Amino acid sequence: MRVFKRASCMIAAAGVALSMAAGNAQAAVPETVVVGNPGNTADTTNFGAVGYEFKIGKYEVTNAEYCEFLNAVAKTDTHELYDGRMAGEYGGIERSGDAGSYTYAVKDGWGKKPINYVTVDSCARFANWLTNGQGKGDTETGTYTINGDGLKVPDHAELAKGKTAKWAIANENEWYKAAYYDPKKEGGAGYWAFPAKSDSTPAANLNSNEVTEVGTHKDAVTAYGTYDQGGNVWEFNDSQSDNKFGLRGGSFYINDNENYMRSGTRYDVLSAKWPNYGFRVVEITPAK
Repeated sequence: MRVFKRASCMIAAAGVALSMAAGNAQAAVPETVVVGNPGNTADTTNFGAVGYEFKIGKYEVTNAEYCEFLNAVAKTDTHELYDGRMAGEYGGIERSGDAGSYTYAVKDGWGKKPINYVTVDSCARFANWLTNGQGKGDTETGTYTINGDGLKVPDHAELAKGKTAKWAIANENEWYKAAYYDPKKEGGAGYWAFPAKSDSTPAANLNSNEVTEVGTHKDAVTAYGTYDQGGNVWEFNDSQSDNKFGLRGGSFYINDNENYMRSGTRYDVLSAKWPNYGFRVVEITPAK
């Protein structure tokens, strides 16, 4: 049996910005980068056009960030935000105690690795929690409405017209633009075939059978400054087709290959928990 040491969720992980108020540490908020150049045209795939400026997670959401979320809102875990496999071989969070008093801790060495075993609903609840100020913030309303009718996904362009900032799961056009678009591409603004400003395979965590820390491949960075949009974990986006959601990027998992990172590769999948599925958030702020 493998034994893991526990570490506090308050890890200064890559991509984690800790804010302070009234002398108390607040929840970890994912570090973001600005994706500007609003009004860019779509790629030949018909993806990538975004008519507003937004911020996107520099890294995939990490175990440290998600652990903070669990400790804030999942003492009973009514919404099954935690999955027992998160404590297993590919996961980074352990749970202790009984329902009503659950506590969560990051496994030693896993704080900077991406969260996995999440559904789209769990990702949406994390985004709502960020929108509602973290802490005891509501998970069922905010950017997304989650009720007996299921998950209501907002129009991100409409969010950009609002009066307050909203956090969301990246939609497919936002994700695609951050990964492949380069406003300073030689010969004129345009798209690369792979993330990290490349038409050939960039360094990435593919087919290794091991999750790595976010940002490990420091030279594989996109034009806007994001990491791991190719490899490490597949990333949900909130673009919806019937009861399926978008998935992009490829992963560490066995049999994943370089073609999964290509701009032309996408999937619509059911919202299922897998060891190689994670997500990235965006913050959409009103235009000034």
